[in-house]
Amino acid sequence: MNEVRIKRRAGRPTAEVAEQKRMNLILVALEEFARSGFHAASLRDIAEKAEVSSRTLYNHFPDKLALFEASLEHSGAQLMPDLPDLEGDLHTRLVTYATEMQRQLSSTRSTRIARLIYREGGEFDELRQIARHQFERHQVSPVAELLEKEGVAEADSRNFAKQFVAMAFGEWQRRLLFGGPPLTPDEMAAHARFVTQLFLNGIAPSLRGNDAGL
Repeated sequence: MNEVRIKRRAGRPTAEVAEQKRMNLILVALEEFARSGFHAASLRDIAEKAEVSSRTLYNHFPDKLALFEASLEHSGAQLMPDLPDLEGDLHTRLVTYATEMQRQLSSTRSTRIARLIYREGGEFDELRQIARHQFERHQVSPVAELLEKEGVAEADSRNFAKQFVAMAFGEWQRRLLFGGPPLTPDEMAAHARFVTQLFLNGIAPSLRGNDAGL
């Protein structure tokens, strides 16, 4: 009897193995969501491709929405450069951030996930809520943190950060929604420099005269 118990314990997956299975499920799910969309993605197919049982999948993720949230969290964490550790002055760091984020968002998988959210978010409000949370956490918060380190008040930093991120991703988003060729590396860098200059300096220096109402 004791021998049976020992064998069972030996057969239990370690915490490391369990985490590997969980991560593999997330990676497989990301590809499946990107390929099929949220509604059409099958948890059974995801489990099979991850080479785990459906029971194992549900042990980690109680439903499809939880798996999608974990997948988006993982994807967002991979996208986020370590902004506070970037070198250079504020202008240089923001340009680097904007360029890198455009590059990573332009990957095939990221583009498909973004289209999924635009396409199915109207039907599933939970998708939009998850996407909004990830946007705030992985795109806005790093910029807000950087601005605060440069002396911007915490009460203002998130609003400023949201505006910068919206500008930085504007051309990528426009092409995603309305069509057009993917941004080239040179276009990404040029757009990043332009929006950073606009964000930091405003348009006042480009206006003629002092009667523009600013």
